Amino acid sequence: MAPSRLRVSMIIPNRNHAALLPRSLGAMVRQKRQPDEIIVIDDASTDNSRETIRGFMAQLPQLRLLENPDRLGAIGSLNRGLHAATGDAVYFGAADDSTDPDFVSTVLGALEAHPSAGLACAEARLITEEGAFLGFRPVSMPLLREGYLSPAETAAMLRRLDNWILSVVTILRRDAVLRAGGFDETIGSFCDSFMTRRIALESGFVFVPKVLGTWYVQPESYSRSTSLNAELMAKLIAIAQDRVKAAEGAPFPPGYSQVFARRARFASGRLAATQPNFNPRLINALAQGSAFDNGILSLAAHLPPRLREIAALGWLTVRLRPTSLVRLVHSAALRRLRGPSDRVPG
Repeated sequence: MAPSRLRVSMIIPNRNHAALLPRSLGAMVRQKRQPDEIIVIDDASTDNSRETIRGFMAQLPQLRLLENPDRLGAIGSLNRGLHAATGDAVYFGAADDSTDPDFVSTVLGALEAHPSAGLACAEARLITEEGAFLGFRPVSMPLLREGYLSPAETAAMLRRLDNWILSVVTILRRDAVLRAGGFDETIGSFCDSFMTRRIALESGFVFVPKVLGTWYVQPESYSRSTSLNAELMAKLIAIAQDRVKAAEGAPFPPGYSQVFARRARFASGRLAATQPNFNPRLINALAQGSAFDNGILSLAAHLPPRLREIAALGWLTVRLRPTSLVRLVHSAALRRLRGPSDRVPG
């Protein structure tokens, strides 16, 4: 029997991104399988965003514009879009990112092929606004061939690696998102990763090892600016850790709260270590390291830029053990075999 066809709603919050919206909405126009519904939530923009959005309605007749009279913020806007959506599946995008033409057909098709899965996700490339290629995400892929992991297999995988679900290349079942409670504003930039992990642990997920979207790195983005604020990150990590700990055993695996916090500290420290202004104290504060760690990072600061970044990332990896090194090597080898074409936006 053929898989049931799912209707997908693509949800994009926007705040003053008139200059970037043509990229994300243009990517919707180029989808080989058109989304059934596109909802853009404008969060009280003060630029010409709303005019830009309306300008795409002729090309995208399924496009709806929701206007927030007062600012709700990115998370509040995502929740508004979730509750307004009519699709069986939902995609939560960003005004400054884009998807490749095969994204909907491939990822939604994978979700349709696995009725038990709560979500399907793929790989993304990281690029600066200037066009410089930064790498791929996830760094370590959970599977090297397309496939479904059950809730039990997901729990086992989380003990070895993490951070494989990226919003820019993920489609979720709407009812699973609603059961998970949507986006929890109290945990800030962790709200999407917390929700998607929960769904994967409750329903399983499908991973497609193919690059199907572009994450454009914006220095002023909400998640990036949050991740470089040591005091705020420590607070958010503590709150998220408590949320995870309260759900250990169902659905999070026992002890995962400690692993989650350690990996979150690594992610923030890694981001700081790759900034042009190398700040050992900030890196150590984000990683919540010791005086000894600060000393090692201070020594690394005297190295040439590329070497100091490698040294800092190596030290953070040793201290915080964020992922399986074996899977990291396997993922890098697969990407090398596929060649450089994955680096170019679709």
